[in-house]
Amino acid sequence: MQEIKRRYVIPGDKIIEGNYKPLMNVVKSGNYLVSTRVGIAEAGKDGVKVIPLSGVYIPRVNDLVIGKIIDRSSLSWDVDINACFFAHLPAQDVFGRDFSPAKDDMGRQLSIGDLIIARIVSFDRTRDPMLTVQDKDLGKIPYGEFIKISPTRVPRLIGKRGSMIQTIEQATQTRVIIGQNGIVVVTGRDPDGLSLAAKAIKMVEEESHTTNLTQRVKTLLNVQDPVDPEQPESMNASSSTESSTQPQPDIESSTQPQPDIESSTSNNSKSGSGSKEKHRNDNSEESSNNDSNSDQKEKNQE
Repeated sequence: MQEIKRRYVIPGDKIIEGNYKPLMNVVKSGNYLVSTRVGIAEAGKDGVKVIPLSGVYIPRVNDLVIGKIIDRSSLSWDVDINACFFAHLPAQDVFGRDFSPAKDDMGRQLSIGDLIIARIVSFDRTRDPMLTVQDKDLGKIPYGEFIKISPTRVPRLIGKRGSMIQTIEQATQTRVIIGQNGIVVVTGRDPDGLSLAAKAIKMVEEESHTTNLTQRVKTLLNVQDPVDPEQPESMNASSSTESSTQPQPDIESSTQPQPDIESSTSNNSKSGSGSKEKHRNDNSEESSNNDSNSDQKEKNQE
């Protein structure tokens, strides 16, 4: 895919020409992809999209939203989800199929002003969105600091694979719940951590269109980039490689015992003297034999 430089676009601007898949806020016109919103155009592996700089939240099915209970009827609660439409949470979704308006007290479960995290199960612009809290981790949010940001800033707050929000949570020891509708709830025990997390979230909202935002957030949170542990290993590996290329002494030959020259010389001299003494003994024996033979001859002559 041809690389698209991030740039500002307005509705009607041609982003790129070619066979690319249009994603968010992008339509195909002829052989071009055209923006439908004011925002920043960028390309990914999935296609081309425009990140809007401003706008209201438009509900979509399966979106996770954070809402506030603003009213109730005999069968449901009315929920403000920061959109052009109020959402409805059926009482049967909370109490079960056996719900009875005459027997069950709806105020005992959810009161006006309570915050809930819910999922949109239906919406077609002909009727208000319907919510559910039946899934895991959904329902009433008991406490936390309530922050409202532009819904268009939510992807930037989450970051790639959740990197931005994880950095904020780990640095402030808090938990951040984000709704697709731009409502954020921060929970934690440390008031200083809550305040610092709120500052970081506001920074992301105000500066989401700028570059090097992640580094500025880390500076605000006093987060140090981890040292690459592979660097020393590579240096050690290179040094060991260099040392291995240098000629090494012959360890076996250096460790083998050298012959003792003096002892070998003395041994040779001893063996030589021994052979000489043997030769002398042999000569003396021969001479004594010769003398005895000569004496015998003289006796015979007499």
